[in-house]
Amino acid sequence: MLAPHTRSTESLNDFKTSKVRHPRLIEQEKFLQRAISGHRSYTLIDLYGASGVGKSTLIEQVAGLVRETSTNPAVFPVVIVQASPEDIGSSARLDYYQQILAQLQHYPAIRDRTKNLQLYTNPGKKGSDPAEWLEMRNAVEYAFALLQVKVVFVDEAQHLLAADAGRKPTAQLDWLKALTNRTNVLHVLVGNFDLYECCHLNGQVVRRMRDQHFSRYHLDTQKECEEFVGALRSLLECVPLTVDVPTLLTHWRWFGEWSVGCVGILGDWIVETVDALWAEGETILTIEALARHALQPDQRARLEMEARTGENRVARAQAKSEQELQQLLNPLTHDGKATQANTGTLDPTTPQERKGGRIERAAGRDPVGDQMPAPSASKCSFSGVLKKIPLQRFLESGIERVECPECQALRQCQVTPRNGVLRYPTHDKRKTRVPQTEPRWAQGGEEWEPISGVRK
Repeated sequence: MLAPHTRSTESLNDFKTSKVRHPRLIEQEKFLQRAISGHRSYTLIDLYGASGVGKSTLIEQVAGLVRETSTNPAVFPVVIVQASPEDIGSSARLDYYQQILAQLQHYPAIRDRTKNLQLYTNPGKKGSDPAEWLEMRNAVEYAFALLQVKVVFVDEAQHLLAADAGRKPTAQLDWLKALTNRTNVLHVLVGNFDLYECCHLNGQVVRRMRDQHFSRYHLDTQKECEEFVGALRSLLECVPLTVDVPTLLTHWRWFGEWSVGCVGILGDWIVETVDALWAEGETILTIEALARHALQPDQRARLEMEARTGENRVARAQAKSEQELQQLLNPLTHDGKATQANTGTLDPTTPQERKGGRIERAAGRDPVGDQMPAPSASKCSFSGVLKKIPLQRFLESGIERVECPECQALRQCQVTPRNGVLRYPTHDKRKTRVPQTEPRWAQGGEEWEPISGVRK
């Protein structure tokens, strides 16, 4: 059934600014709220995910929730920084300082602190004086403490962590770790999959950081399909046009594939379509209109490729880390066997140290007489005198190698000089199953015959 809507500009504007709440977004919101308000031992979070998954929306919504909980006008609990790909290394740090101080200029104390800072009042200046840099850093730390800043969100944070040429790759991460350690202000670094790799270059930083993957919806599991359909339904029900929601929902897989499973892309797609229909005076949202405003095939292919590549890179990195951890916990001995971890329990198969001078042994029967050594598991059971090979025929054949009827090993047999018999030597079991092809004596049934090539 078509759901009619009253046509009004206000309803269109509300739809453009509305954000659908879906399970993936709610999950990330809860995690960040706990990290901001609860007890934690870390000061950095790297939140990464595919483009269009809704990371910027998440920042806005969590920042709004944190601001709502603060009723003191003298407190500024949230700061949002937008990192730029044009700034790397020291330029990125300076841009970070400037953005934070600019957002806090409506506080007189911050204005007084920054009015004489050369690197703040002259944004284009590239300072080389260490004292000027120190003043900027101290001003930011002062602002954090004075205004009781709880969290700093850095969007596109992979750009902030790019180091200057000639500097070690962890330089930016080390700087940020030192800053958060001094201020204890949580920094949420938000970005693409490159961010994950940037944040795992330093063991000291890893201890102070938590990874958080903002995953897209994959259409190969029932639960995620149902969650995606729920998000799609919520969007369609908010459209300020006439919409046949049940009919459009039958195309849910098409929506999922062309949005790459990202609700952010899905929302932009539907909003763009509705806005175009509104401008044209249309009143019904149709599948044909949505198809006209969908991503271009090359755009979809690029987004899908980047998402899959990023997910695979992270999965491989995590698997490698797990493997390295297992190798550290279970090191190999010189013979390639894994050593067992000491669990504090006694191994009944190993002799234990006894206290005192007297040694007693358990009761048992001692062997009597000559004992035959137990055959080794690696030795073949076939050996000894070859009575069934005629000695004269063996000597005339000129073939001295004989194939073992048990393991097909080849051994050279000679006549013993003392009693003139043909003897097959003891030998290890043959480990391969490749057929023998060279000239040899081989047993066929009850008789031994000289053969050449593969046995038929």
